[in-house]
Amino acid sequence: MSGFRKHGRTLVKCAVHMSNHDIGDVVTETRDISETGVFVSCREIVHFISIGDEFRARLYSECDQITDIYLKVVRLTEDGVGLSFA
Repeated sequence: MSGFRKHGRTLVKCAVHMSNHDIGDVVTETRDISETGVFVSCREIVHFISIGDEFRARLYSECDQITDIYLKVVRLTEDGVGLSFA
């Protein structure tokens, strides 16, 4: 399936704290990242969110850098959620 993607993915695991007004706070980790978004591993919420939902998020890198971003749900799977940078 990677042949269909516009941007390559890099396997990166970093902690993510996401919040949404409907479901509250979720703490998880990224599976991969690209120029346009991230995939987070969080089976617990895939049945409670929809394509188009937005999250405020903090990504924590290994070098203690914290990035505040907004993310939009673009893909739901059994393993987690694909989010684009909003």
